[in-house]
Amino acid sequence: MHIDLGNGYCLRRFLYGDAISLAKHGNNAKIAKNLRDTFPHPYTIEHARAWVQHVKEHETKTRFAIDFGGEAIGEIGFVVQLDVHRFGAEIGFWVSEEHWGKGIMTGALSYVCQYAFDEMGLVRIFADVQARNEGSRRVLEKCGFELEGVMRKHVYKDEQFIDQLVFALVR
Repeated sequence: MHIDLGNGYCLRRFLYGDAISLAKHGNNAKIAKNLRDTFPHPYTIEHARAWVQHVKEHETKTRFAIDFGGEAIGEIGFVVQLDVHRFGAEIGFWVSEEHWGKGIMTGALSYVCQYAFDEMGLVRIFADVQARNEGSRRVLEKCGFELEGVMRKHVYKDEQFIDQLVFALVR
């Protein structure tokens, strides 16, 4: 699988060799501050290896590496929900700070959402975003996601409570 995003960027499946570049690009406090605590800072080669192993074993159909010039510089993926929520998924993404503002994530998000609807039969995709994360908010809005609500003081990160915004795209 190789999905061309233009300008040398693509989406592809994870490779075991991606851990080195994921650690290099993911070891950034500006990235970690907007993700869950399960994405630590510092983000080490050991964290990246464990993640790639997990994806290869459990999430090959729903997680994609964002590639630039043969190097994994970020990722995007979704988690299909369970029980009565089984036609929905939560989506998440990050990309190296060096590549912010280049439109990469908008293309990646558009493709992955269409894939989730068409190939996985999903009806709803949602994203939880910290209110301070302007970049992710803009990407979601560009891809047609709508703000559904604000969960006040729902996230505790960096020793403070932060509002969480819920965005969704419905087929």
